[in-house]
Amino acid sequence: MIRLVKIFDEHVPVVRGKGQFGRYDQLFEVVKKSEPRRLELEDLVEYVEGLRRRYPTHEFRLREVELNGRKFHVIDRKSWKRLEDGRRVRVRDRIPIYVDLERQEFYVPQSYLKRRKRLANYIIMRTLGALGVSRVRYVKTVG
Repeated sequence: MIRLVKIFDEHVPVVRGKGQFGRYDQLFEVVKKSEPRRLELEDLVEYVEGLRRRYPTHEFRLREVELNGRKFHVIDRKSWKRLEDGRRVRVRDRIPIYVDLERQEFYVPQSYLKRRKRLANYIIMRTLGALGVSRVRYVKTVG
């Protein structure tokens, strides 16, 4: 059974960036906006269509899943891709984001946070920021 972790409550994404012309590492926290816009299904469809136009080889998709009696919309990529010679190869850099439109909540599978935490935090930051739900807050400078 898949275990989902709620973003902003159970998991606060922290992303590393650069400051002072790339001289210092800085930490940024992804936080929910004080008044986030309410997402509808059309917003998710429009976002995924934009990803498909920008990255046609990555095969982004929006699908509907029911877990524990709740309906989620999942933004992710196919778990494999086909090479030119016909072989199937697993896609390693995919992080699915589960969206509950009724409660306006966002989830990520716990297994992805354990294996690829930095990548998951970055994808959460980019996706939720593009949807107008989150913003980035400066935490500290390291080094």
